[in-house]
Amino acid sequence: MSLDLRWLSAPEAEVAAAMAGIRRDSRPGWVPTKRQVLVHVNHCLLLWYLCIAFMTIGIRVDGMQDGTASPSDFRDLGIAVAILAVWLCGTFWLYRWAAKPPSPRARIAQWRQTLTALANGLHPQPSSVATFPSLISHARRGVREYPRFVAPNLEFGNLTQQASRATHWHYLALRLPAPLPHLILDSTANNGAVSDLPGTVARNQRLSLEGDFDRWFHLYTPAEYERDALYLFTPDVMAAFIDDAAGYNVEIIDDTLVFFTSPAADFTTAQPWESVYAIVTGVAPRVARRALYYRDERAPHSAGHHASASARTGGQTVMEASDESWMHQQPAIGPDGRRLQIRNRHTSPVWSALGAVGWFLTLTLLYAVPGLFAFAGLMSIIDGW
Repeated sequence: MSLDLRWLSAPEAEVAAAMAGIRRDSRPGWVPTKRQVLVHVNHCLLLWYLCIAFMTIGIRVDGMQDGTASPSDFRDLGIAVAILAVWLCGTFWLYRWAAKPPSPRARIAQWRQTLTALANGLHPQPSSVATFPSLISHARRGVREYPRFVAPNLEFGNLTQQASRATHWHYLALRLPAPLPHLILDSTANNGAVSDLPGTVARNQRLSLEGDFDRWFHLYTPAEYERDALYLFTPDVMAAFIDDAAGYNVEIIDDTLVFFTSPAADFTTAQPWESVYAIVTGVAPRVARRALYYRDERAPHSAGHHASASARTGGQTVMEASDESWMHQQPAIGPDGRRLQIRNRHTSPVWSALGAVGWFLTLTLLYAVPGLFAFAGLMSIIDGW
């Protein structure tokens, strides 16, 4: 099945008419708009203005005039209050403006990606928590997925980690017919001086593959699972990764195959749709076929496994279970192969605590500190009245 991208370039009137028939709100309420962010910036600046104005006059009254306010102090205070009144009027207007629906241009852009998803058998389903396991979604409650497009055994979109820096990712997550050892492919195409992975993988877990695959990806596999990785990365699988997913980091964790890269994608353009489609039709079926027949002899009851699945390619569905179901007894992967050794500062209790303290100090600096100093300055002026 071919990829349908006609809504990305359709006339605006046609897009609006199509959305009117669907009656779907494409943006969740918990996703802040640029206008709402501007409101918060305005509140912060307003507090700092009051802090500077009142503290300047208060210090002059207390420190230079023995606690007695002069006529010039009242004049400056009147000017400051007049500016504050004008600013508050502007804040009220800004608040009302931010509460309005998005601009027609922004709405059309959102509708285009929604209609494109529906045309390809996908459903827009934003999520305020992580919906799949991976390096980029370890803190489930600190993750936002928007936009997010979902089909059976497949989802993709943009993901934001709210509690860390460099937090915006474009991702694709697919469900495999059976679990595999924990593997990571670090794409060299999106690395700078260092890797862009959100965690540090122990170097002794790196495995070199044949050909020029190492020029495109650095493969990490658990100790003693090197042969298992070679089973998965056959020449045709490696070629598919190079051809269709060279710009993505890849993680295989349990029965989930995750592709991710930074920055976030613009789904009002064709490029991310085409990239996802290439992976879904080129890379994913090959990995699924290898996963289907993989057995980890280190796992208890591994001989009792039986699997079968179909790997249909197309815009609507990537992998669906066939009439023959996949059955296994846990664990399907041996203990040593379930997780790589990864040092991720965001999952460390110490770093989590430091992050919480840092966030508290930031809010204190932006709001509490100027508010308290503005109040102290005002009290100094009142005392000198």
